[in-house]
Amino acid sequence: MDHSQHTLHEGHETMNHDHMHMDHTKHMHGDVGHSMMQMYFYFSSSATVLFSDWKFTTTGGLIGSMIGIFIMAALYEGLKYFREYLFWKTYNSLQYRAVAIPEKNQSHEEPQIVHPSMLSKMHFLQTFLHMVQMVISYFLMLIFMTYNTWLCISVVFGAGVGYFLFGWKKSVVVDVTEHCH
Repeated sequence: MDHSQHTLHEGHETMNHDHMHMDHTKHMHGDVGHSMMQMYFYFSSSATVLFSDWKFTTTGGLIGSMIGIFIMAALYEGLKYFREYLFWKTYNSLQYRAVAIPEKNQSHEEPQIVHPSMLSKMHFLQTFLHMVQMVISYFLMLIFMTYNTWLCISVVFGAGVGYFLFGWKKSVVVDVTEHCH
């Protein structure tokens, strides 16, 4: 630590730093581009979202960002459904097959049995989609943590519409291993 600006005057240390006399009020008002963020919900038409290049200072920029965030939240819900759909589609191909005595006219082909594998294409796809889902979920969380009420509303309504569009299909999925339907 550089102490060249410190002097000893009658047993008391005094500091000669220019930043002690700076006006810090600009940092407390959430101006675009400053690192201080508000820790309470507020309505504003200016914010920086996720990246320094994604900032807006106009109502048009706010509306455009709200639409983009709405779509991101809705697609997040769709991605969650798609991953579950792929899982059940793969799982159904692994279901138990009933043992039956073959008829005389029936061909003697054995049913193809698919074994789960960590190195399968489906597992790689699921792993990639999981990573994408995780990134989108953290982006949505960080957007919500801007505390800009308009952006928070976009996240909530986007997730709600996404669930409305995709979530109803979850109730249609039937567990093939469940015998008490």
